[in-house]
Amino acid sequence: MNAHSFLTALIAAWNAHDKQGLLDLYHPEFRGEDLSEGKNANGLHDAGRMIDYILTAFPDLEMELLEWGADGDKVFCFWQATGHQRGRLMNIPPTGKAVSFMGSTFFTLKDGKIVRQRRIWDVATALRHIGLLPEPTTVEYK
Repeated sequence: MNAHSFLTALIAAWNAHDKQGLLDLYHPEFRGEDLSEGKNANGLHDAGRMIDYILTAFPDLEMELLEWGADGDKVFCFWQATGHQRGRLMNIPPTGKAVSFMGSTFFTLKDGKIVRQRRIWDVATALRHIGLLPEPTTVEYK
């Protein structure tokens, strides 16, 4: 599977909320990091827990692929996520509020599946949208 086909399948599975379709994209030796939350995942069981966590927090999640690139088995992408926070997120009870935030994920593929993943996403914007952070002030840099 080439990088574009891989990313197309990944985004389609997220948008279909297809846990098994997502898990099928992960290698049994999977290792992952969410740099924004400081969480690590090891193996398919943790990959499934990560998917459940995201889809519980945002059951109407919609993902959009913004930019991507690849170099051999290394694939990276920038994405936009939208949805309503209807489940716990970082131990924050559901608010029902609409959120939209960007993130970036770096993948290493093995046998066409995710063996390593590093993700970073805009937590501050998500927290602003659910009402836990104030809007940023306008500052002019000189």
